[in-house]
Amino acid sequence: MNSTVTPDGHLDIGGVFSRTGDIYKQAFGTVWVVALILLVPMVILNAIAADSGWFINLIATVYQIVASVWLAGTIVKIVEDVEADGVVDASVGELFGLVTPRLFALFLLSIVVGVLVAIGFVLFIIPGIILTLMWMVSTPAMMVEGKGVFDSMSRSSELTKGNRWRILGVGALIVVAYLVLAVIIGLLAAISPILGIIGGIALLVAVYPYLSIIVSVLYFNLVEVKGGQVVTGGGPTAGIEEAPVVEEVEVDLPGDQR
Repeated sequence: MNSTVTPDGHLDIGGVFSRTGDIYKQAFGTVWVVALILLVPMVILNAIAADSGWFINLIATVYQIVASVWLAGTIVKIVEDVEADGVVDASVGELFGLVTPRLFALFLLSIVVGVLVAIGFVLFIIPGIILTLMWMVSTPAMMVEGKGVFDSMSRSSELTKGNRWRILGVGALIVVAYLVLAVIIGLLAAISPILGIIGGIALLVAVYPYLSIIVSVLYFNLVEVKGGQVVTGGGPTAGIEEAPVVEEVEVDLPGDQR
């Protein structure tokens, strides 16, 4: 793994963006195929729901959440695979297979985090920002370490502690990017429904994966900052090895005078 840790033991944000760009290029083909499979139906459903009743809107909303978390989980496994040897060895089917068993847990994690962060923003905004930074890498923590919903949130809080101000800019970029995407797609749809669908697919496929890669790179390097080691490989054996704890041992020597 290319380290993005500064000499003083903190996260190098510039290095995170540089590494994100490298991985995006290395895994470009796989990332786009995955994004197209998941996001094309989402854009089409959203376009249909715009002129439909509440039931279709509900289906579109649920699928949007599922597609988003499925994409995020798959991107984590892609980044993990690339970190192992510089290429994506797993096929698209294998990647989906790795994420599918965790899909319901990812869905619940997204709902819990989303609701709590939304409440935080209602409460004078600042709590929402703090919670967003705390739980920034909860999805990678779930995918790599196999944790449950609340354990993943706790793990993310542990990993981001001490570097939250450094990742504030990353969080702001992600939020702004989503807002800009929503506005642009809305404008395109207002001009023409077909234009909204085509433009929406192109923009989402280009930007969504990049943002997910940023979060995954953040996770892997925060683990390094905390002294752990990521066991890469993209498979079910991947995970985290914590840094060994060195204990002091007292040895009594012959004739030792105390």
